[in-house]
Amino acid sequence: MKYKIEIDREECIACGACYTSDPDHFESGSEEKSKAVGGTSNGKSTGSFDDYKIEDASTAADCCPMSAITVIKI
Repeated sequence: MKYKIEIDREECIACGACYTSDPDHFESGSEEKSKAVGGTSNGKSTGSFDDYKIEDASTAADCCPMSAITVIKI
């Protein structure tokens, strides 16, 4: 399954909930703010994944207190 994770790094408060919950798809970047593993960053961090762990990514997104993470099937 192919899906995209997008993180609005300007909204991110660096709480760590996403990368603690799902370190396969999220990691700490500059200023401890979240970014997609292997993704690109420019105000937003975007990564595409081709695995069957979309539920893990969605659960991590749901943990975000700022609703700064979007997980989309592509």
